[in-house]
Amino acid sequence: MSRVYAAAALTLLVTLLAGCAANPMRQYDTELKETVNLVKTGAVKQAIEQVEKNNTTGPLTQDKDILYYFEKGELLSLDKDYAGSRDTWLQADAIIQQWEDEYRTNPQKLFGDIGSYLISDKTRRYDGQDYEKVMLSTLLTLDHILLGNADLARIEMKKTYEREQLIKSFREKEYDKLKEEGDKLKVDNDPKRLKDYPLAELDTPEVRDLKNGYQNAFAHFLAGYFFEVTGEPSLAEPGYRNALQLSPNKLLIQSSLKNVGKRKPGPRESDVLFVVESGFAPSWKSITLPIPVPRKNGLVVTALSFPTLKAENRGFVPPVLTVAGRQLPVETLSNLDTMARRLLKDQMPAIILRTIIRAALKAVAEDQANKASPILGLAVGVTSVVTEQADDRSWRTLPERISVARAILPHGRQTVEFQTGAGAYRTEVNIGSRFTIVPIRLTGGAVYVGQPNVAIESAQSTSSAPDARPQVRGVRGKPAKAAATQ
Repeated sequence: MSRVYAAAALTLLVTLLAGCAANPMRQYDTELKETVNLVKTGAVKQAIEQVEKNNTTGPLTQDKDILYYFEKGELLSLDKDYAGSRDTWLQADAIIQQWEDEYRTNPQKLFGDIGSYLISDKTRRYDGQDYEKVMLSTLLTLDHILLGNADLARIEMKKTYEREQLIKSFREKEYDKLKEEGDKLKVDNDPKRLKDYPLAELDTPEVRDLKNGYQNAFAHFLAGYFFEVTGEPSLAEPGYRNALQLSPNKLLIQSSLKNVGKRKPGPRESDVLFVVESGFAPSWKSITLPIPVPRKNGLVVTALSFPTLKAENRGFVPPVLTVAGRQLPVETLSNLDTMARRLLKDQMPAIILRTIIRAALKAVAEDQANKASPILGLAVGVTSVVTEQADDRSWRTLPERISVARAILPHGRQTVEFQTGAGAYRTEVNIGSRFTIVPIRLTGGAVYVGQPNVAIESAQSTSSAPDARPQVRGVRGKPAKAAATQ
């Protein structure tokens, strides 16, 4: 490595050293524990206040980052403020679009994030995990439907597909770039070299069965359902096929694909989709392991940090929903815990490369500092230790699992009952018009049921045919036995 590069590394380390005392790296996972606990008790308004508090005080919170918009949008959605949720998530989406634009115009800027190499991945601008980027577009689609805006829903569905393709391209090119850098340093990036790392958790049959860690079957199923119930079966079929490729052997997807365009609700019936979200996405943790790192005197065992995942608030998925005297089977289409593990499995070689490259650059910087001054060398060494943390940032209020149930049901107020893991829960929902979507969230302690009341004109309906006007409705209910509510 050239002396010029080493000098640049030293300069950056010293600069960041000056700010570390006043700006310690944010412990995001710890910060969000209280917010998650509030949601679990049904105190969603207090959870919103907590997120606002966490992002309006302190040296690192003057500028709202994407995580603020992620979390607040989810909480507003639970509070049935779909317009507020949409507007908040659109601000998060603008940040992701900035990342997309940078990749299209200047990919080297993203690949060569020198701050990440020298200090920690936590110093990088957080643009969202890959599955979070796609989930944001999926949830925006749902918000647009709930608010009755078919055109924006269609745009978001198209954007979901385009975002998936861009992520695929980015990850391939990023790895190639890191491999090139690693080869220069003769770095071995085989995850098996991490002897004490819980690699088995990233190599389960469920993880291996996933196509990747960012595409989710629910997004494509929702697109298929939406196009079908709004009278565009030719567009619905690709959505169902994509969903089936991502989540094979799901009876509901198979049935929807087989009967696309054939489901015909009667004059006083509705094609109802229950969207059941359960639990919370896994948290990301930092684990420190001893790794041999190339230095001028040979390999030196150095303590380095790597991300790992912990499922802390697993979701309970009711096997059936009992509605209008019928038992509707519930099938899980997307498991974000499994998706996160697949994502980490796929990215681990690149993470190892970045981490070891960073350690090698820090070592050079420390050597250069020691030559200049023993005190400066000590300061740089302390900075290297303090900042050696894996990135633990993630969208913590996302559900762990997204499941669905579907049936043609009669119009009117219908009783819905299901198990929550803490007892039975019963509520009433309003079923009306051509189709109805009922969002449900089980958090382990509280149940949230959405209650929008909007209409979207289907492609085949007219203003003179009120029964063809789909509505998206639901009402908050009370626990039948032992489930807390909001």
